[in-house]
Amino acid sequence: MLQELAEITMDLSRALGRLALEKAAEGDAEAAGDLGVVVTRVGRAMRQTIAYRRKIEDRLREASNELEKAEGQQAASRAYYRRIRSAGRRIMVQRAVGRVLSDLEDEERVRELKERLDDYERLTDFNDRPVSEFVANICKAMGLEFDWSQFEHEPWAMDEAKTRPKGSPYAAWWASTHPAQANDPPDAEAMNGTGPPLAAE
Repeated sequence: MLQELAEITMDLSRALGRLALEKAAEGDAEAAGDLGVVVTRVGRAMRQTIAYRRKIEDRLREASNELEKAEGQQAASRAYYRRIRSAGRRIMVQRAVGRVLSDLEDEERVRELKERLDDYERLTDFNDRPVSEFVANICKAMGLEFDWSQFEHEPWAMDEAKTRPKGSPYAAWWASTHPAQANDPPDAEAMNGTGPPLAAE
């Protein structure tokens, strides 16, 4: 709209300028002078219009830059907290499988676990699946037998029993072995981390 107004003002200024020149050529100095004043005022209005338009454009550009900056900061924050969460979940998986390995006292298998976790980390950030699914997959790949009851007091296990995330083998095990508590599993915060100690890593 401002662009259209500026174009109209420019056309009007040119038309008045031509008319003033015509009046001057005809010897009508007074009319030419009056038209000259009008041309000056129209020109001033045009400059004010252009200045106002530039001011609006500058503000819009500043707002856009601020929005992009804010969105960039939000994206960086989300990525940071996702990495933190992923690192925490990797530790949960490592501790869980480490508990299964603790009775074997096999350093070679411990190294294999670390290598498998590194491989997983190159493919995923440990946020896309339940902890128990990672535990089950790694134990299966390593040929390790275990019982889900080993993890009943783990906060992640109690959380999965409560929230039943899709693909959680632990949640399925809990529901099948604790039918009376299926709808009211123990709360991790209420348990306050009680239970058997974790195996050393």
